[in-house]
Amino acid sequence: MIGKRWFLLGAIVTGIGAAVAPALAQDYPSKPVRIIVPFAPGGVDVTARIIAERLTATLGQPFIVENRPGAGGSVGAKMVASSDPDGHTLMFSTPGPVVVSPLINRNAGYDAVKNFAPVAIVSQSPLLLVVHPSLPVKTVKELVAYAKANPGRVHFPSPGFGTQPHLVGEMFKSATNLDIVHVPYRGSAPAITDLLAGQMQIYFDNFANVLQHVEGGKLRPLAVTGDARSPQLPDVPTMEQSGYGSIAATYWNGLLAPAGTPAAVVARLNAAVNQALAGPEVRAALSKLGSDPKSETPQAFAGFIAAEAERWGKVVRDANIKVE
Repeated sequence: MIGKRWFLLGAIVTGIGAAVAPALAQDYPSKPVRIIVPFAPGGVDVTARIIAERLTATLGQPFIVENRPGAGGSVGAKMVASSDPDGHTLMFSTPGPVVVSPLINRNAGYDAVKNFAPVAIVSQSPLLLVVHPSLPVKTVKELVAYAKANPGRVHFPSPGFGTQPHLVGEMFKSATNLDIVHVPYRGSAPAITDLLAGQMQIYFDNFANVLQHVEGGKLRPLAVTGDARSPQLPDVPTMEQSGYGSIAATYWNGLLAPAGTPAAVVARLNAAVNQALAGPEVRAALSKLGSDPKSETPQAFAGFIAAEAERWGKVVRDANIKVE
């Protein structure tokens, strides 16, 4: 009899839990939502604000983008990882803070898999290799020849240690056996400022951050890291077409929540993001930034992050990248 009572009680509790989850999703969000971008303004936050605007319209509460730069994005990432898992503090991130920072910094204070709940990947795009116009090069092979003739005099910036521009720069350095110097910044915007001023010479970054300067003639594009040329720059070859096929990378960004965020809330956010990505206005805005919208489930995004961790982990180990 007692066993039967426990069975009935368990069934009741299970039923209550099943009923609570949809109700929780319907009540979310109950207050303004913070979207933390772990970089300085003028980079990733451009895409984040496009998505935040649509989430605000769809879910009925303000989605406010906040920049929290520092330590290659790990400052903002750690803040989100330690936030209440109620869906009201989120992170809009690139691969660096989520995947790489915990690999290169034992004191990062969070784990990519254990401390985040992937919500939705938003977009992907190749990176663009650009150089300052003062460099007397117009192809990747000419750049390699110039760098070999000027060891230690070619500098490449990044938004911070472990960010994708840093890792792709290390891939390029290793594949070409060049003596080029990495200089970390606190975001793409300050890195590009020094690049435009001629203090940096070459840079790998996503289209959103550098395309306007290419179109304005302030930076010279040499190659894209994707498997096909970009429609926006059809005359710019891929790295493979340039003779360096081993240097391939896709830049992505996405929305994440603290681990423990209710699955119903994650699902509601995922549906709202994917709805936004299906709209022609958002797709056009992302296209102008050189990005391709990507609609996936949270589970697919989690699998993608795991694969990225394995891939970039090899680059980190091969280049012996560490932050002590």
